[in-house]
Amino acid sequence: MNDNTRMAIISFGGGLALYWLFKDSRFFGADKSEKKASVRREKVPEPVASPKDLAKNKNGKNAYIALKAYIDAYNNRESDKALEELNRELAKELKVRVYKRTSDGNFVVSDLDGTTILVNQN
Repeated sequence: MNDNTRMAIISFGGGLALYWLFKDSRFFGADKSEKKASVRREKVPEPVASPKDLAKNKNGKNAYIALKAYIDAYNNRESDKALEELNRELAKELKVRVYKRTSDGNFVVSDLDGTTILVNQN
């Protein structure tokens, strides 16, 4: 075996060892239990609202946009951290936040003061 062949085998073996070491996602911050928890979610139907209902509140259109974006992300099995990040962005951009009510499981959109604007009936 010459030096070039030996160097190629060592390089390939080292690369393979690094691959097996880093292929587990926990080295990159993703938790497997978090992924499994998001897979078990049931799909939530798309929000339906009439323009007349949205016009009743000055933030009605923003609330509908936020609710639709949040439900799309929820149905696409985004992680809880990604949903929290989306909520922060919605609070910054549209001045609303979305949360899931524990009593009945409905998604609720409220302004930053806590006043309920829109409720998605499942």
